[in-house]
Amino acid sequence: MHHDISTLPNGSPFALIQNLYDSSEHSEIMQELRYLHSRSSIWLDPDESGSAKDAESRQNLKNNKCIWMNHIYKNPEASAILTHNMKLYNSGLAMTLAESHPWFKYLIHNAEFSTLLSYYENNQDYKPHRDRAVLTTLTWFYEEPKYFEGGNLFLEKETKVECLNNFMVIIPSTVLHEVTPVILDEEFSNKGFGRYTITTFITTIASQS
Repeated sequence: MHHDISTLPNGSPFALIQNLYDSSEHSEIMQELRYLHSRSSIWLDPDESGSAKDAESRQNLKNNKCIWMNHIYKNPEASAILTHNMKLYNSGLAMTLAESHPWFKYLIHNAEFSTLLSYYENNQDYKPHRDRAVLTTLTWFYEEPKYFEGGNLFLEKETKVECLNNFMVIIPSTVLHEVTPVILDEEFSNKGFGRYTITTFITTIASQS
C-alpha cells in the first residue's frame, strides 16, 4: 500500500492510494462483484440511484448502473466489499491522512458512511458534478487483463487520475469531478468486464450539546 497527497490548482487536496487491498482481500471483493453483477434485478438506473442532475435541464449527469450496498446488506459483515472497505481505517491510514491535511480530519471526526457500487461499460460516463457529502472516496476494480479503455477521473476539468485496479482516490466532495466514457468492445459487454467503482460518501454527525 502506498499513498500520496497532492493539491489541485484551486488549493483542494486529493489523496491517491495504490494497492489498498492485498491479493486475498482483492480476490474476495472481485468474487462478490461478479456475484452482484449476475443479479440484474438489484441494480438501479440513474433516476433510482440518486444521480446528480444538470441545474438547468434537470437531466441526469450519470450514465451507469448502481447498488446502494447498505440497502442490500443489513449486516455489513455479510459483504466482503463493506468489510474490506473499512481497511482505510483498520490499517491506520485514515489517521495518517487526517494528521497530514486539515481536510482529511473529516475522515475520523464524527464520520458516518454510505457506500455506492457503480458499474460502467458501453460508453457510459458521469459528467462533471459535485457530491452531497464532505469527503468522497472512490476505489476502482476491473477484471484482468483490462478489457476497456477510458473510465478515467478528471478533477476540476484539468487533473487526470488514471483508472487503475485496486486504486483509491479521496477528494473533498465539493471538488468538481467527472468520469470519461468507458469504451468496451461489444463482444465483452454485459459480462462484467467493465469498470466497477466503490464510492463511499463520508458525512459528519452533528455533535449533541
